[in-house]
Amino acid sequence: MQHIQKNIMFLVAATLLLVTNGCKKSFLEITPASQIEESNFFKTELQATQALAGIYHVLQWGNINQGHTPLMGWAEAASDDAYSGGGSSSDAVGVKGIENFKATTTAPFNANDGTYGSVWSIYYQGIARANTYLANIDRVESTANFKALTTGEAKFLRAHFYFDLVKWFENVPLIIKQQAPDEYNQPQAPPQEVFNQIAKDLVDAMAVLPKTSMKANAGRATYWSASALLARVYLFNKGVYNTELNTGTKVIDAAAVRTYLDEIIAPSAGFDLIGNYSDIWRKANELGIESVWEVVHSNTQPVSGSTSDQFRAQGNYNVLYFGPRGVNGNPYTAGFSNAVPTESLYRAFETTPVLDPRRAATILVLNSTAAAPGIIKGWQHTGYFNNKYNTTSEYKTASGLNDINWGQNLHAIRFSDVLLMASELNIGVDQTKADAYLNRVRSRVGLGNRVATIDNIRHERRVELAGEGIRYWDLLRYGLPYAKQMIDASSLIGPYYNGTSSLGGPITLTSGANTPANAYQMDWDVSKRGRLPIPPAQITLSNGVLKPNPGY
Repeated sequence: MQHIQKNIMFLVAATLLLVTNGCKKSFLEITPASQIEESNFFKTELQATQALAGIYHVLQWGNINQGHTPLMGWAEAASDDAYSGGGSSSDAVGVKGIENFKATTTAPFNANDGTYGSVWSIYYQGIARANTYLANIDRVESTANFKALTTGEAKFLRAHFYFDLVKWFENVPLIIKQQAPDEYNQPQAPPQEVFNQIAKDLVDAMAVLPKTSMKANAGRATYWSASALLARVYLFNKGVYNTELNTGTKVIDAAAVRTYLDEIIAPSAGFDLIGNYSDIWRKANELGIESVWEVVHSNTQPVSGSTSDQFRAQGNYNVLYFGPRGVNGNPYTAGFSNAVPTESLYRAFETTPVLDPRRAATILVLNSTAAAPGIIKGWQHTGYFNNKYNTTSEYKTASGLNDINWGQNLHAIRFSDVLLMASELNIGVDQTKADAYLNRVRSRVGLGNRVATIDNIRHERRVELAGEGIRYWDLLRYGLPYAKQMIDASSLIGPYYNGTSSLGGPITLTSGANTPANAYQMDWDVSKRGRLPIPPAQITLSNGVLKPNPGY
């Protein structure tokens, strides 16, 4: 089976982004490919750092092999917060498929779509790189401290890749060692076994990673990154499977996770909410006081070519995915118009007694050519775009292809998410604490206090974290019936939709093919459990060792 390959040649593309005096820069000079072989590698700290950089680099990938897979954008499109969008009903068919997980009268769904295989490949390449590192780190001539710290980082990254992999595919092979060719073909493991391994890797990482800020740790994973990710893993596993995590030596239950989260919230950890919510996504606040885990991107070494070369670059591909179609500057650059926010999300924000300022910070309203010269109404145009990751001039590169070099970091786990996870886990246990954590998030944006209930937490997580690729996984952990209820309820046509007319009057936008009203009507297929199909090509390569997912 070809989903795992022992391959040291990835090192030629490796870059690890460090932060010095607030500026991002790459620091690696890589040996030419013709001179890199496994037999002469993993000898020095520099070589080990290059190998570690190769693992981090996979976090930056938004495409490989067959199509565009910016997975934060995919998760948005799969949720009730965004439609798939794009240029037409036949554009980006893979992301069209995850709107309903079935073919509709307006959009196809094909389990053989190559982009699903690309998602599989991205994560298993990251896992293979981590396994190679862990298998070879003891060969490096280095200090015990260097080996321990970087081993912790490699385990954190392996856990990170496996968590995304098991969320998207559910039934996946669990491979935690470097493979020989005769070991490539592995059966799928029970999901709980995968989740337990993720927890073990994160607990191991916490034992050695520093308790410092991401900025102080040069943009690399910290103790806090690992403990916050463990909390997120716990909530998803508990919600979907109703089981605790077991590392083999300890059980991770709600009490343990509350302790980890309280530790992050304590003033001594150094985290806080940034005063102005919309400033979180500005360059000046990257790796700032609200950043518990952030995927670092850069445009300091821009790559030319086409969008298919994104995996060679260091940019955040989600930005291009979210960007409006056709705009020609002042201040936006054209994007793909995928994962366009829904009217359902727009209406989810509170408007009385005051308007929640997070709506404007989250949703960019472009409903005229005056607001965005040249804008084209794409498929499922709503007039709304992601405003947290948009194609503004702040992150443009002076050279190379802007589309693949957007240097905006991905804010993967923010302090507000930590507060809301802790609030949720304290409901009925320490209600005073649950209320305080929830209302700390609300007070930042000038909203009044609420009692922390499950419904109030679900609302707050939706509006606080909208546009960040989190809502869909929350829906799945809330249960499949709830997920279907909310996704189907997002079938709301707003005033700016791309039909033959507008509910709010005429719109003077350059129009693509008109989108029929029923393209906005969701009918989510519960039988797929919200998961992607195991790529048929991988099932074929495995000679049937891999089995299709339920519903496929």
